[in-house]
Amino acid sequence: MKRKEPVISNLEESLFDDCDQYYQCLFVADPQDAVIIKNTSIDECKFVKIDFNKIKLVNTHLVDCVFEGCDLSNLEFNKISIHRCRFVNCKMVGIGFIDCSIRDVLFQDIQGRYMNIALGNMRNVEFKDTCLDESSIMEVDMKQLEFNHVSLINSEIFKTSLYGLDLKHANIEGIRIDMYSLKGVHVDMYQAIALSGLLGIIVD
Repeated sequence: MKRKEPVISNLEESLFDDCDQYYQCLFVADPQDAVIIKNTSIDECKFVKIDFNKIKLVNTHLVDCVFEGCDLSNLEFNKISIHRCRFVNCKMVGIGFIDCSIRDVLFQDIQGRYMNIALGNMRNVEFKDTCLDESSIMEVDMKQLEFNHVSLINSEIFKTSLYGLDLKHANIEGIRIDMYSLKGVHVDMYQAIALSGLLGIIVD
């Protein structure tokens, strides 16, 4: 998979409380008061150890952005684009991506338990060294997806074609998945035995 990296240059350290344009900004301090970022795009920005608890994103697109050590738990993205972005060592528990376009994105060292991805599409997306336990992936159009050392314990995947996806480096214990999603997936021998139970096959 050839994933495009974020294009970022000329960053200027900025404060949420004084910011009116989210372009080429570097954020390293949490906002003092609640902030609503609405009907705009965040372009070529970097966020370092930012807690998004006080930040509400409404119809806000993310392009060429980097998030390092941030807490984005329980945020919900609806019908927006997230292109050429990188999320590293972030807490994303309960985050929702609903009907989004997610392209050329890396999720690395993520705590993503209960992540909800539904509808929309994903292209050239990699999950690496990431926990997605009890997450949900529903009716997503996926192409060029990679799971590298990902935990999917008790997660569910339905109506989402994973054809060609290599799951050999993923923990799929207790996964719930339908036949449409499972078709064409690459697994190891032990995973195949575990998945056979979903097909009603008894291995003696």
